[in-house]
Amino acid sequence: MCHDRLTVVGDSPRPATIGCVNGHRFDVARQGYVALLAGRSAGLSSDTADMVAARRVALDSGPYRVLRSTLAGIVVEHLPADPPLIVDAGCGTGQYLASCLDALPAARGLGLDLSKFAARAAARCHPRAAAVVADLWQPWPVGDDSAAAVLAVFAPRGFAEARRVLVDDGVLVVVTPCPDHLAELRGPLGMLDVEADKHDKLVAALAEAGFTTPTATAVTTVDEWSAADIAAAVAMGPSGFHTTPAETNERARRLVGDGGTVPVTLSVDVTVARRTAAPPALG
Repeated sequence: MCHDRLTVVGDSPRPATIGCVNGHRFDVARQGYVALLAGRSAGLSSDTADMVAARRVALDSGPYRVLRSTLAGIVVEHLPADPPLIVDAGCGTGQYLASCLDALPAARGLGLDLSKFAARAAARCHPRAAAVVADLWQPWPVGDDSAAAVLAVFAPRGFAEARRVLVDDGVLVVVTPCPDHLAELRGPLGMLDVEADKHDKLVAALAEAGFTTPTATAVTTVDEWSAADIAAAVAMGPSGFHTTPAETNERARRLVGDGGTVPVTLSVDVTVARRTAAPPALG
């Protein structure tokens, strides 16, 4: 890919193709997203259809609705531009992005994700959102100085690219799990532990990439979760690569018993950092 500006090819009100002046062309899928993968990125592992379906269910549950609302409020509070473009890097189903767009009637949204199943969902998450299949560890298909905010919610973090696409004083909003996040489920459901120094590493990485000293807001809830709630939350993450939905459902049922619930902690940090005026020092 040459990284020149992409525009609509033809005059269809719902474009079927976008392209650049060098003749590169990309079809818009009938589900509404466009795939911009190239080379080795096309063969990388990404979220499956089952994982995306589980994420849609999980993020519509009460605890995650609280997180979505809190995230949207923080984005509204810190946005430097109006009307803004919000880029959700690793957007999944686009539900976090949609919550932000609901809170910002003039905003537009762009979701980036390696999974075509995620992009299909994100393309339909909101009337003012678009979605692109892209590798976040490669240069993003977003222009310099074009976004007022970049979201990275439980997602890979290409902080250098985030800084490049943000406007002056643009904000990067990162959601990371705390050590006690879903702690009640980790052993019984075989989930990965959260590093104790995760936030310290995040702060260091942000400084290295050219962001200001961040501020963090803790979001913690303890709610009663059913077996269905637990299964969806587990299946939407990395565990979804290693266990079948049937296995996850059975483990969740054994944990809560027939028709029961268990208390589960949702605990995350929402970290906000601004792009600095000067680029990061090299070397």
